[in-house]
Amino acid sequence: MSIERRFVHEAAERQMGFCQCVRAGDLVFLSGAVSWDENFQPLHKGDMAGQIDQIYTNLTQALKKFDLGFDDVVKETGFTTDMDATLSTLSARAKYYSSGLLPAATWVEVTRLAHPDLLLEIELIASIKN
Repeated sequence: MSIERRFVHEAAERQMGFCQCVRAGDLVFLSGAVSWDENFQPLHKGDMAGQIDQIYTNLTQALKKFDLGFDDVVKETGFTTDMDATLSTLSARAKYYSSGLLPAATWVEVTRLAHPDLLLEIELIASIKN
């Protein structure tokens, strides 16, 4: 099986020691996306709705590296520092899964993410053959 890696912000990803998008066979794995800029500075501090929107915007950009969209997503895993706040704003996902093709999903509350201002992290698995 061939493995292919594509970076979204290559220099920053290499500095942090990961690749945002990795294809293995017919599956594409997207590293956990958070609400930060290309210099790993948090965006939307204290704003769960703002962070969700930023994360899905970032995931859209990552999926495009393999010409994919949210209809190709088969698994979504979310990690949040505040489950109640996350659940109250999850309706923001609807515009990304607008076709109604929803993935398998898991959401987990955690104590902390990579930076104390980050409230949410979402990783995806997508299928090339949908």
